[in-house]
Amino acid sequence: MDNFATHLESIFGIDLAFDASLRGSKDVAANVDNTDFLYSPSIVSLKEEIERLFNLTPRGSFLDDPDYGLDLDWIGQPLNPQVAVGLAKVECLRALTHPDFATRFRVRDLAVRWNPTEPNALRIEGLLEVYGFEEVPLVRFGPYVLEYLLN
Repeated sequence: MDNFATHLESIFGIDLAFDASLRGSKDVAANVDNTDFLYSPSIVSLKEEIERLFNLTPRGSFLDDPDYGLDLDWIGQPLNPQVAVGLAKVECLRALTHPDFATRFRVRDLAVRWNPTEPNALRIEGLLEVYGFEEVPLVRFGPYVLEYLLN
C-alpha cells in the first residue's frame, strides 16, 4: 500500500486493501486537498462495503476494525437468545452510526432476529438511507448471520 493510501487509512480507519482487491485503487480517490476520500459513485461499492461490515462471525470485520469500539466479547459464549438479540442490535447500531459511516448513510431500519430452527445464529437485516444516491434512496442490506452460543 502506498503512503497516500496508508495516510487515508490512518485518518478514516477504512480498509483500502479490501476495496483495492475488488476493483483496484480507482475505487478510492482523494479530493482536491487530500483530506477526504470517496468511493466510486455506485450502489455496488456501497453494498460491498456493507457486506464487509456485516461479516459478523467471530473473525469478522467488526473484530478486525477495533476502532469502532464494539464489544463482541459475548460471541462464542452461552447466552439467552433475547440477550444476544439485544447485544447484537446495540453493537450493529453503534457501528453504523460511527462517524466514518454517518456522513454517508443513515439507518432507517435494523432488525435482529433469532429463529429456533437456527439456534446458534442471529439474522441481521435492515434499510439504509444513502446520501448522494437519490435515485435509490433506500438500500436493503442482509440478511447477515451472526453466530453465537445458547445457554
